[in-house]
Amino acid sequence: MKKIYLYITFLSLLMTGLVSCGDNFDFSKLHFLTDAEKAEMARQDSIKEAQLTGVNANLILKYNADITISQSSYDGTTVAISMDSIATLFGITKEQLVAGIAGESGALEIKGFAIQGSTHEDLGTATNTNAPWGHWWDTNGDVTTWGTTAMVFAEFNTETGAFGVGQYPGHLTDGQTLKIIECLKYNEKRAAVIITIHAKAPGKITAPIVRTQDLTLDVLAKSTYDADSVQFNLAQALSDLGVSSIGDVKIIGLNPDGSYNQETNADPKGFWYDMNGFVGAWGDSASVYASTGIFMDDKIGVGQFPSHLKGGQTLTIQYGLMANNKIVMLKIKINVKSYQDPETPLPGDPKAVEKSISMSKVYSNDYASVKVDIKDFLRDAFKKTTYQIHQAILSGDLKLYEGSVTETAPAYTADAPGYWIKADGTPGAWAQGLVWCSIGHSETELYVFGGNHPDNGVAGSSVVTKLIATYNGGSATLNITFNVTAQ
Repeated sequence: MKKIYLYITFLSLLMTGLVSCGDNFDFSKLHFLTDAEKAEMARQDSIKEAQLTGVNANLILKYNADITISQSSYDGTTVAISMDSIATLFGITKEQLVAGIAGESGALEIKGFAIQGSTHEDLGTATNTNAPWGHWWDTNGDVTTWGTTAMVFAEFNTETGAFGVGQYPGHLTDGQTLKIIECLKYNEKRAAVIITIHAKAPGKITAPIVRTQDLTLDVLAKSTYDADSVQFNLAQALSDLGVSSIGDVKIIGLNPDGSYNQETNADPKGFWYDMNGFVGAWGDSASVYASTGIFMDDKIGVGQFPSHLKGGQTLTIQYGLMANNKIVMLKIKINVKSYQDPETPLPGDPKAVEKSISMSKVYSNDYASVKVDIKDFLRDAFKKTTYQIHQAILSGDLKLYEGSVTETAPAYTADAPGYWIKADGTPGAWAQGLVWCSIGHSETELYVFGGNHPDNGVAGSSVVTKLIATYNGGSATLNITFNVTAQ
């Protein structure tokens, strides 16, 4: 009785127009709820309950996804969605549904959103990923952003009708389960896709090595990441593994403790190796990387960490191909040769030379660059070979100044040696620059290259600057006019 009495004030103030108890309600008298009032209260309570424990949708599709935990990769799995079921609910075709999700011009307005795991409330944004529909999720199944709280993501692929479900590297733990709820709405119909994600640690590989292919690769010591190729017997490897394509093969590497590494860390499918030939990481201790997907299917691309290898070194790495619980190991012996300079220095003494260069590029927001060859120009100034000048840039013996040569060492603000250039033609920080100009180099190339700042270097920008390179008693002055043009 007491509960019924307490609802009187609530109903009289908040439910006007739903079920009236009379225009002249007498608060001095006890009021008993009508059946209509009780029904309305039950409906309100059920809505609140659904928000906390249920999913408000006309169609619920449930899927499971297993993800192998990675410390370095965003990899996960693919979950195919029953698009036909959603299209049927909405009363449209599958093609109309996909076009609406993609946001194509003239398409039906299909609204993507999410339901929070902790409250089951709607989150109206369609995406915070690179897909037209999809979100980053935290450990509670709530939408978050890429970063410290992110655990997994779901990105819908409109071409395949599937969600790519991946992870934030190093955030998942073995045995962890997360539930995410991606949703679509058309008119008043709502469809929910519930994906329960199971995180699993990679299992220990115990597959036997059924064949080892011994390969040899002779390379020059390089200061670039450019890869050389070594050919292996692909047909034999596929036959040994019982598969028909290199795409059916998992790539593995060898750790220092003798176990197998399953987390590739060199794109597209490969590993960085340390100076002892075991799987390592990009950085100070890296020697080479090896990867498929750079050349033809029957070739492994092997590149170097710039300037880490020296002539006379020998290194053996192991690159494994695994399928059907069998391993074919490619054991690659890398012989590093000293660079043989094909050029000879030009005759005469180093001198001061000057050159005007006009650089022009179409505006872009992706730091794309243009370049102008200056190899012969620098060779003439310094009386050195391309390789010698390249080495001087690496060592810092070649210095690049802007405006004039100073007694203090230059402080580069762009790719060294180089600068971000402000509107007045002087060097500045990245945030101040309209364009950047740097000297690019390798064993065989010397060039000046640059591009526009995505925000500052708009179409129509024009910058004039002077860069002066000094080395071996000579100097090379580049009077550069850099124009950013429209499409």
